[in-house]
Amino acid sequence: MSKLKDEVGLLRSVPMFANVMPTKLKLLAFASDRMTYTDGQNIVRQGDPSDAAYVIIDGVADVLVSSRDGSENVVAQLGRNAMLGDMGILAEIPRTATVRAKGDVEALKIRKDHLMEMVMDSPVLASEVLKSLVDRLAKTTRDLADCKDELKRING
Repeated sequence: MSKLKDEVGLLRSVPMFANVMPTKLKLLAFASDRMTYTDGQNIVRQGDPSDAAYVIIDGVADVLVSSRDGSENVVAQLGRNAMLGDMGILAEIPRTATVRAKGDVEALKIRKDHLMEMVMDSPVLASEVLKSLVDRLAKTTRDLADCKDELKRING
């Protein structure tokens, strides 16, 4: 199987791209770059410009958010078929977290202009992107509520 066909299959396995026409996925895969990261290497860094999104092909990465005191807290872990970096592109904001390889990670790098062109050209993809962002926001809201409840419990 060709590398391009593999990458189209990979993109199809990402929920956001599942219903996008194969010809569009082929163009996106062709325009993307395969990247390799080693253990401890940053894939993206909090505060940097959001210039690309990534799909994890293989491996696991930690999502870290820096506190005001400079410490980093792991807030999530991403694995195969996870997409990262799309939020910063869509909102045109700097990276909101650092994503660091935990072991070796292989990822597909999708440049901002290519992703935005696909979103603008595909109502199906635009709808899926919106759904993905809303799902993440709902999870973050639940996590925040859980943290507040835990703080109340600890502080009595």
